[in-house]
Amino acid sequence: MNRAICWKNSSYRNYIQNRILVIYYKFMYKNECSSKNYWFESQSAANLIAGSSETLRPKSIEYVAGVIDGDGNFDFRSTKDGKRKLKSIRIKLNVRDLRVLARVKNILKCGSIRINNQLVTYHISTKSEMERVIKVLNGHIRLKVKGFIESCKYFNISYIPPDYIIPKNSFYLSGLIDTDGSISYNYSSNVIMLTIELKQNEYSELLNLDYAIPGFEPKVYKLIKRNQTKNKTFYSIRFDFTNVNKMIYLYNFAMKSRLYSDFKFYRFCQIKSFLLIRHFKIAKKGSDEHKVYSKWVINFISNLNPNYTKVTYFNDLSI
Repeated sequence: MNRAICWKNSSYRNYIQNRILVIYYKFMYKNECSSKNYWFESQSAANLIAGSSETLRPKSIEYVAGVIDGDGNFDFRSTKDGKRKLKSIRIKLNVRDLRVLARVKNILKCGSIRINNQLVTYHISTKSEMERVIKVLNGHIRLKVKGFIESCKYFNISYIPPDYIIPKNSFYLSGLIDTDGSISYNYSSNVIMLTIELKQNEYSELLNLDYAIPGFEPKVYKLIKRNQTKNKTFYSIRFDFTNVNKMIYLYNFAMKSRLYSDFKFYRFCQIKSFLLIRHFKIAKKGSDEHKVYSKWVINFISNLNPNYTKVTYFNDLSI
């Protein structure tokens, strides 16, 4: 096939761009990413060149909705005549979470990804593609509702309200964790915990995650943070999954509802081994048991995290 003709084919062009991203990602993280879990998932070259696409599955749509609700936005601009124009749909993440955006692009079959230093941005700017995506996401966006409703009006699409009770093992929660979730190790409590902190508003207050992780209902806190320098007050809502006896449920969720943030998925994967050695923490420093525990901690906190030695408890470990 003539190369010039191939390049005019958007599907072929997307395939080539995806392969470049794969090579970039493997180069950036070649030392950290030794597991098969760190490879991009993509369609075959033949399918992409032919322009075929699989029917969007509800789970895939829910995942994209979760990612957009976390770190996406509907970028509206005011024109000279006072009208509002949707310029793009964008998602911006840390470069280590590039695979999340590659997954979103692979699901939606449109848009492009740009890398700028430590940030990576996925955006859709073609009007026809934005309209198609808005139709696909209708009934699934739960947090970025104002921008989504304006987008629906822009394309003359009837807005469909979402269900705020998130079902068990939902891929929506996977997308939300990949963007706004934090999976961390608490040294003093000797526990692995998941927290999701969102801007508090009329939409986030409706979000119900009680059934999303089977066996593990989160505690919900409404927080007030004050910035004395800027003289501003920030209101947030935090979903807290912290319970020593229920950590295994976090692991089970991640195994059934795949995350695409390699940084976070890796941490979920360590929960099962942590349950076997967490009691070694109280062993004498320098002992074989404490060395095993310390090695686990270092492996957990160092993955895709160059600043891991700055944790306050680092000197308490048996290095």
